[in-house]
Amino acid sequence: MKRTGKALAGIMIAGMVVLGLVSQLAAAPDQDFKLTVRVFRIPREQNFEAVFLDGKGGAAPFQAHGDVTGDFPRATVFFQTELAANASGEAVAAAILDRVVFGNGGITTRRIQIDELKTMDLELGRSHPGAGTRFEESRGEGRSSDYEVRAEFLASASGKVLLRLRFDAGWSARGGSLGAGMSEGVISAPVELSESKLFLIGAPSSKMGGSSSGVVYWLAISAISREK
Repeated sequence: MKRTGKALAGIMIAGMVVLGLVSQLAAAPDQDFKLTVRVFRIPREQNFEAVFLDGKGGAAPFQAHGDVTGDFPRATVFFQTELAANASGEAVAAAILDRVVFGNGGITTRRIQIDELKTMDLELGRSHPGAGTRFEESRGEGRSSDYEVRAEFLASASGKVLLRLRFDAGWSARGGSLGAGMSEGVISAPVELSESKLFLIGAPSSKMGGSSSGVVYWLAISAISREK
């Protein structure tokens, strides 16, 4: 399954793209920012809506179940949007589907399940060059999914903010005095934000196995100057 060149416009893959404005940004922070990070998860196995094309110009919508993330790039994908920082989960999902293919067996989904796990506010700038937070999601019976977001301020100028972002996902389990766990770095990339606009960055989780394997995580990020 492939998107057209138009649909892929604006997508950048971390590690393959040099951020063009890095050299133009200030070397040190001249103001403070509130960085809002919203964490989303797209499950691998889910019910989804799709359209069957009969080859004669007809289309029939139908419901299906299966792996919808198998064709996601084995890389970090990110793009700037025109969405507001408080855009709904449905608007975030629509922006993702407009640019990235999800589906199964050559069938592209029209709608996917996307879960918003957490919204976090971090302080970055003159007095906070780095910030981070952790949170967990209970799975019951002593098990939990564990997450960590960290951001490092790099530079800012003319309504642009450059930072390095890291997102880790893992799991832990405890029974009596014994415990076990595992974590992986899902996202680690420099990102350049336009103030007050939502920036989306996503990557697959592939190393943890079990129900977490193949999950695609997305971070929806926005920065607002504290002077505004």
